[in-house]
Amino acid sequence: MRHLTVKLTASCLLAIAFMTTPALADVDIYRGVDANQNTGRASLAPSQFRFNPDLSTFNNPANAPVQKSCNFRFTVTLAGNPQQGANGPVVGLPGYTATFDNNPQGHWGIIHPTNVTADQAKQAVADYAQANRGRVVNGALNNCN
Repeated sequence: MRHLTVKLTASCLLAIAFMTTPALADVDIYRGVDANQNTGRASLAPSQFRFNPDLSTFNNPANAPVQKSCNFRFTVTLAGNPQQGANGPVVGLPGYTATFDNNPQGHWGIIHPTNVTADQAKQAVADYAQANRGRVVNGALNNCN
Protein backbone atom coordinates (compact mmCIF):
# COMPACT_ATOMS: atom_id res chain seq x y z
CA MET A 1 0.00 0.00 0.00
CA ARG A 2 2.86 2.37 0.76
CA HIS A 3 4.25 1.87 -2.76
CA LEU A 4 0.91 3.00 -4.24
CA THR A 5 0.93 6.12 -2.06
CA VAL A 6 4.39 7.13 -3.34
CA LYS A 7 3.30 6.75 -6.98
CA LEU A 8 0.18 8.79 -6.39
CA THR A 9 2.17 11.53 -4.67
CA ALA A 10 4.70 11.66 -7.52
CA SER A 11 1.87 11.83 -10.05
CA CYS A 12 0.22 14.66 -8.14
CA LEU A 13 3.49 16.60 -7.98
CA LEU A 14 4.02 16.13 -11.69
CA ALA A 15 0.49 17.38 -12.41
CA ILE A 16 1.03 20.44 -10.21
CA ALA A 17 4.32 21.21 -11.99
CA PHE A 18 2.59 21.13 -15.37
CA MET A 19 -0.19 23.40 -14.11
CA THR A 20 2.27 26.03 -12.85
CA THR A 21 4.69 25.93 -15.80
CA PRO A 22 3.47 28.01 -18.73
CA ALA A 23 3.26 26.13 -22.01
CA LEU A 24 5.76 27.16 -24.65
CA ALA A 25 4.50 28.10 -28.09
CA ASP A 26 6.48 28.70 -31.29
CA VAL A 27 5.22 31.54 -33.47
CA ASP A 28 6.43 32.20 -37.01
CA ILE A 29 6.97 35.83 -38.03
CA TYR A 30 7.99 37.08 -41.47
CA ARG A 31 10.23 39.77 -42.93
CA GLY A 32 9.65 40.71 -46.56
CA VAL A 33 12.75 40.62 -48.77
CA ASP A 34 13.43 41.41 -52.40
CA ALA A 35 14.19 38.74 -54.99
CA ASN A 36 15.31 38.25 -58.56
CA GLN A 37 12.02 38.18 -60.50
CA ASN A 38 13.28 35.57 -62.97
CA THR A 39 14.96 33.08 -60.65
CA GLY A 40 13.01 33.66 -57.42
CA ARG A 41 16.32 33.83 -55.54
CA ALA A 42 15.65 35.89 -52.41
CA SER A 43 18.06 38.66 -51.50
CA LEU A 44 19.28 37.99 -47.97
CA ALA A 45 21.79 40.84 -47.92
CA PRO A 46 22.17 42.98 -44.78
CA SER A 47 20.21 45.79 -46.49
CA GLN A 48 17.08 43.57 -46.26
CA PHE A 49 17.26 43.49 -42.45
CA ARG A 50 17.43 47.09 -41.19
CA PHE A 51 16.88 47.78 -37.50
CA ASN A 52 15.06 51.10 -37.08
CA PRO A 53 15.18 50.75 -34.02
CA ASP A 54 13.82 47.19 -34.32
CA LEU A 55 13.49 44.82 -37.28
CA SER A 56 9.88 45.01 -38.45
CA THR A 57 8.17 41.65 -39.04
CA PHE A 58 4.60 40.38 -39.25
CA ASN A 59 2.84 37.22 -38.11
CA ASN A 60 1.07 37.20 -41.48
CA PRO A 61 3.03 38.56 -44.47
CA ALA A 62 -0.24 39.87 -45.96
CA ASN A 63 -0.39 42.41 -43.09
CA ALA A 64 2.85 44.08 -44.15
CA PRO A 65 2.26 47.55 -45.63
CA VAL A 66 4.71 46.80 -48.45
CA GLN A 67 4.45 43.38 -50.09
CA LYS A 68 7.88 42.05 -51.01
CA SER A 69 8.77 39.34 -53.52
CA CYS A 70 9.70 36.81 -50.81
CA ASN A 71 9.57 36.48 -47.03
CA PHE A 72 12.07 35.17 -44.54
CA ARG A 73 10.50 33.20 -41.68
CA PHE A 74 11.77 33.67 -38.13
CA THR A 75 10.47 31.64 -35.18
CA VAL A 76 9.85 33.10 -31.73
CA THR A 77 9.34 30.95 -28.64
CA LEU A 78 6.73 32.31 -26.24
CA ALA A 79 5.57 31.27 -22.79
CA GLY A 80 1.86 30.99 -23.55
CA ASN A 81 -0.31 32.23 -26.39
CA PRO A 82 0.69 35.22 -28.51
CA GLN A 83 -1.08 38.35 -27.35
CA GLN A 84 -0.18 42.02 -27.49
CA GLY A 85 2.91 42.61 -25.36
CA ALA A 86 4.12 39.02 -25.65
CA ASN A 87 7.83 38.60 -26.26
CA GLY A 88 10.35 35.82 -26.51
CA PRO A 89 13.67 34.74 -27.95
CA VAL A 90 14.17 34.42 -31.69
CA VAL A 91 15.21 30.84 -32.45
CA GLY A 92 18.71 30.66 -33.93
CA LEU A 93 19.64 34.25 -33.00
CA PRO A 94 20.95 34.20 -29.42
CA GLY A 95 20.24 37.44 -27.57
CA TYR A 96 17.61 38.63 -30.09
CA THR A 97 14.03 38.94 -28.86
CA ALA A 98 10.76 39.70 -30.63
CA THR A 99 7.83 41.62 -29.15
CA PHE A 100 4.27 41.53 -30.46
CA ASP A 101 3.11 45.16 -30.39
CA ASN A 102 0.34 44.66 -32.99
CA ASN A 103 0.90 48.19 -34.33
CA PRO A 104 0.09 48.01 -37.17
CA GLN A 105 -1.98 44.83 -37.05
CA GLY A 106 0.13 41.67 -36.83
CA HIS A 107 3.38 43.59 -36.23
CA TRP A 108 6.30 42.11 -34.30
CA GLY A 109 9.57 43.94 -33.69
CA ILE A 110 12.83 42.02 -33.37
CA ILE A 111 15.22 43.72 -30.97
CA HIS A 112 18.96 43.14 -31.10
CA PRO A 113 21.14 42.69 -28.00
CA THR A 114 22.20 45.92 -26.29
CA ASN A 115 25.90 45.28 -26.93
CA VAL A 116 25.29 45.00 -30.71
CA THR A 117 24.95 47.99 -33.05
CA ALA A 118 22.16 48.17 -35.64
CA ASP A 119 24.73 47.60 -38.42
CA GLN A 120 26.17 44.55 -36.64
CA ALA A 121 22.64 43.26 -36.07
CA LYS A 122 21.60 43.47 -39.72
CA GLN A 123 24.82 41.66 -40.69
CA ALA A 124 24.21 38.95 -38.06
CA VAL A 125 20.62 38.46 -39.21
CA ALA A 126 21.70 38.36 -42.87
CA ASP A 127 24.34 35.73 -42.01
CA TYR A 128 21.70 33.68 -40.19
CA ALA A 129 19.25 34.01 -43.10
CA GLN A 130 21.86 32.99 -45.67
CA ALA A 131 22.78 29.94 -43.58
CA ASN A 132 19.06 29.04 -43.31
CA ARG A 133 17.83 29.74 -46.84
CA GLY A 134 15.22 26.99 -46.46
CA ARG A 135 13.22 29.46 -44.34
CA VAL A 136 12.50 31.62 -47.42
CA VAL A 137 8.83 31.51 -48.38
CA ASN A 138 6.77 33.01 -51.20
CA GLY A 139 5.62 36.59 -51.07
CA ALA A 140 4.45 38.38 -54.23
CA LEU A 141 6.43 35.75 -56.22
CA ASN A 142 5.39 32.11 -56.37
CA ASN A 143 8.89 30.71 -56.91
CA CYS A 144 10.92 32.09 -53.99
CA ASN A 145 14.04 30.23 -52.99
